[in-house]
This record gives sequence, C-alpha cells and structure tokens, in this order.
Amino acid sequence: MFVSKKDGVFKQRLQHACKLILPPVIFILLLLLLLQFLADSGILKSFVLPAPSAVFHSLTADMPLFSPHILQTLKIAWLGFVLSIIVGMLFALFMYRFTTAYRIFYPLVVASQTIPTMVITPVIVLILGYSDLPRLFVVVLTCFFPITISLFRGLRSVDRDLLKLMQTMGAGSWETMRHVLLPASMPQLFSGLRISATYSVMSAVLAEWSGGGDGLGILMLRSKRSFRFDRMFAAVILIIVLSLVFYGIVIVLERIMMPWQRSVKQKN
Repeated sequence: MFVSKKDGVFKQRLQHACKLILPPVIFILLLLLLLQFLADSGILKSFVLPAPSAVFHSLTADMPLFSPHILQTLKIAWLGFVLSIIVGMLFALFMYRFTTAYRIFYPLVVASQTIPTMVITPVIVLILGYSDLPRLFVVVLTCFFPITISLFRGLRSVDRDLLKLMQTMGAGSWETMRHVLLPASMPQLFSGLRISATYSVMSAVLAEWSGGGDGLGILMLRSKRSFRFDRMFAAVILIIVLSLVFYGIVIVLERIMMPWQRSVKQKN
C-alpha cells in the first residue's frame, strides 16, 4: 500500500510524541493508583496526603470557587511574563551594545537572583502595598534573569565572521541586529523563555502568599488553614497545569518564529 511522504512524516512525529509522553503519563498513573490504594487501606492519612480521588473530586466540585482565583493568578503571571520578556531583552541588548553597561549591570543582574524569592517578596509588598503591582514586580524580578542571560550569551556567541561580512557589505547596526544577531541568538533566547514561562506562575503564587485578595496562592493558604487539604492539592494541580500551558505557548511560538529549525530536524 502506497504511503505518501506527508503521511510518513506525520507517523514519525506521532511515534516520537508517544515516546516522549507515554512514559511520564504511565508513571504518574501508577503513582496515583498507589496513593489511592494506600489511602483506601488507611496507611496514608488524609491529613498527611489526601487520596487522589478526593483531590479530583475537589477539582470538579469546587471549580466555581477556583475560577476567580485562576483568572487572577493567570493575569499576574501573564502580564509579568510579558513584562519580563521586554525587560530581559532590553537588558541583554543594552549590555551587548555597551561594554560599560555590561560591567555595571551584569553583576547586579546576577546579584538580583541570589536573594530568595520568599525573603524579598514580603519586603516588596511592604514597600509597594497590597495590590497587583508588587505581584507583577516579583514575577518580573524572577523571570527576566533567564531571558537576559540566555539572549546575552546568544548575542555573544554569534560568529564574528558574519558580523565582519555585514560590515563589509555596509550594513548598519540595526540591519546587523535584525538579519544576523537576533536570528542567530533565537535558540538561546527561547531556552530562557521556556525557563521563565514555568517560573512565571510559580512566582505569581509566591507573591500571593505575602498579600491578600484573590489568587491560587491565597486559596492554598486558606484551604490549609481550614484543613481542606484536598482543595489545597487541587490548587497545586491547577498551578502545574497553568505552568504547562505557558510552557506550551512558548514551544508553539518557538516553532513559528524559527521555522528553519523544523526543516533541519526533518533533514536529520
């Protein structure tokens, strides 16, 4: 039976996706079955770790309660992630363009990541008040670093011969940046974006722990204090899902922004 080249490529991609997805899925299912068995047999107490069935019941039954908190966390994480991309790229370009700026700001950028988020967050909330602003600040402070370092390293690793060729052809700084530097450094940039995408939801939740209002972090604290551990773990699952959604968006953008990567993989 004749199989077209397109069908063959689709089949290869499907097999590759199954190889990547099936092992962790099977492992998680086995782990959930084990936890459910331990909970049903009384070995695992509900105040220590609730049964998976109780957690999933809370996910469905308490979804009207979760909805406003999901939207609040999603708003802060998304806005903070977008702002961190802007700030991170500007810092990287600024340090690459000016050597003096690199010597001044690079140690400060690194030093900004040495302070634990749990320590600095209450201070930021105390200075900026109980609003969305300190939450955004925490997300940007956490997420801009991988973007800045990845893009900066990518710009520094561009082949010098290509830059000399652009100068020989009379290209200006903007043309060199647009046609050589940015395309060549995109793989490193998206490596940083993937890291920051997973950090954005986590940092938004951590910022919520030091403030009030809505958010999955606030809901987790309230559920813990009221001994609703099933609801607390349901919030954890929602945080994981949101992080995976952010990560998936970055992967899709990477495929759109770097179509030449797919052609190289297909040739290999």
